[in-house]
Amino acid sequence: MLPSIDKYVDALVTWIERVLAVALIVGICLNFTNVVGRYLAGYALNGVDEVEIYILVWIAFLGAALVTWRDMHLRMDVLITSCPPRIRGLVSWFELVVMFVVATFVAWQSFKYVERIYALGAVSDIAHIPTWIPHSAITVSFAAIALMMLLRALQRLTGSQAAPAPKDS
Repeated sequence: MLPSIDKYVDALVTWIERVLAVALIVGICLNFTNVVGRYLAGYALNGVDEVEIYILVWIAFLGAALVTWRDMHLRMDVLITSCPPRIRGLVSWFELVVMFVVATFVAWQSFKYVERIYALGAVSDIAHIPTWIPHSAITVSFAAIALMMLLRALQRLTGSQAAPAPKDS
């Protein structure tokens, strides 16, 4: 069952990557429209800067979750790759546990903050976008990372995924 979950999550990650790419193109188009409007036609779209920033926030945080799933995040592993497999396995477990604990903590704290600003009805200054929307990117992303770490731990415990092998850089 766990390997089939990998296929579904891979498909979801690919879909999210495409959505984020479209969101980036939309942000660039909004920026281009605003620049052309401001310098050639003498008008500017109000709130476009806020929308662009919120798009970039979602891209950055969801991107972090996607990179975590693909195990492509940056790491300093020169020493670890030269260690025996048993040490690499222990370090890998330690990394997994630490990432789970930190991601869970950040997701929970972020959720509590989003809950408060949602209750307050806070909106952005110019575009009047509810501020819980961009702030929830942190909650969603770190919750996803915590779930990924949990899935990886279950996969290792059941033997459907070994500890990662050293990568050639």
